[in-house]
Amino acid sequence: MEDDAPLLIGEEPEGPHMPDLDNSISYVVDAEDPDKVLHDVIEDEVPLISRPVPAHRGGVVYACFLLLGLGTLLPWNFFITAQTYWDFKFRNTSLGNETAIEQTELQRLYTPMQVCFSQIPNFVFLFINALFSHKIPQRLRLLVSLTLMIILFSLTTILTQINTDDWQWGFFILTIIIIIIINSSGAIFQGGLFGVAGMFPEKYITAVVAGQALGGVFASGARIVSLSVGARDENAAFIYFMIAVGVMILTLAAYLYMSKTEFYKHYTNCQEPEKEKSGPPAGRSISEQIETFKEIWPVGLSVSGVFAVTLGAFPALCVKIISHSDDEMWAKVYFQPVVTFLLFNVGDYVGRQGAGFLMWPQRGSKILYVMVFLRIVFIPLFLLCNHNPSSIIPTVFGHDAWYVVFMLLFSLSNGYCSSLCMMYGPKMVSEDKAEVASSMMAAMLGLGLLTGGLSSFAFALIG
Repeated sequence: MEDDAPLLIGEEPEGPHMPDLDNSISYVVDAEDPDKVLHDVIEDEVPLISRPVPAHRGGVVYACFLLLGLGTLLPWNFFITAQTYWDFKFRNTSLGNETAIEQTELQRLYTPMQVCFSQIPNFVFLFINALFSHKIPQRLRLLVSLTLMIILFSLTTILTQINTDDWQWGFFILTIIIIIIINSSGAIFQGGLFGVAGMFPEKYITAVVAGQALGGVFASGARIVSLSVGARDENAAFIYFMIAVGVMILTLAAYLYMSKTEFYKHYTNCQEPEKEKSGPPAGRSISEQIETFKEIWPVGLSVSGVFAVTLGAFPALCVKIISHSDDEMWAKVYFQPVVTFLLFNVGDYVGRQGAGFLMWPQRGSKILYVMVFLRIVFIPLFLLCNHNPSSIIPTVFGHDAWYVVFMLLFSLSNGYCSSLCMMYGPKMVSEDKAEVASSMMAAMLGLGLLTGGLSSFAFALIG
């Protein structure tokens, strides 16, 4: 029998690790964990999962989840990483080719405004998704939101080639509107994706969260490549955003392909329309959702804490840190893209992958909560790094090496702790509530992002 094949109705489980089952009842066993009985077959009810064995193994589906995870945060990653492009768009145009010493009002406002107007709609729609997603078909939510993200990315790409010097404030407002809509769509897509991944074994949630970090690595790498070609800011940005559009289209194709595989249908039970039910789906009534939240709140609060600290410092505070190096090319062009963005995203990715392999501390351990709490120390550490000499905060860690070490630990802990929380949440409830728990965890993640985004205003002003 195939490794990932469920036992069909009437087949008896075999092997030394099989649980003792009642021979008078037929069972369906988890494809990846044979010790786990999904459900028994009662009376004349024939579960969808008992259809012909899926010939498709999970490797390609895992790769699709990885790519879909990459797509969830691609808009966020591409917008925050293109810092030099936004500085160019909002520069003081009256100076011509001269380099401005002081930032313009729009340059100062853009990063914290971008963070806040990304995370407010992100949280709102993640929360809505957790409560009401069952009222809209899963496939429709994912396809519409992903398509809208592609359209808005295409519009952003076109705007790179339009001279906006005479209407900078109008362009600023238009950009913020695009950010709001694209992050609202991203939240719907992200919430739906976590809900789907929660129906699969833990490694598929690992694929989603690892894909999110990989999206950051990809965005940072693409930005460095676009800068290295030596093109003007607007042309480098055009190349950069075109890459994003291509990847989003590939992400859409990956979902369409994955959703048609038998392996995907095996876990999501979507091989045929659900029968009409008199009430809401399992775990969807208000009282049931409250009970589900009571079971997962420790890890839900933890994932909020992780991202509250991360967004409090990154990127609004971190982009104010300047290089100590005398090499002008490194200090002016590559320092921020490499150390702030590429290093953060590489560390975040390694941390998320490491969590999937180590799975330590174990589910329910208080050590995880202590690790999350201790991350708050990174905010004062970044404030004491080399920054604007006019700041009221003294520089204690002036050398670039200090910032590199802090950023590496900051990013590794972000990826590791957040992944453990996202993996443990859906597994703390019964299987029929896993999708609800996953959506709630995504909403709690969004709450952390919102909290961090709002606090970043204060930290950025202090720094």
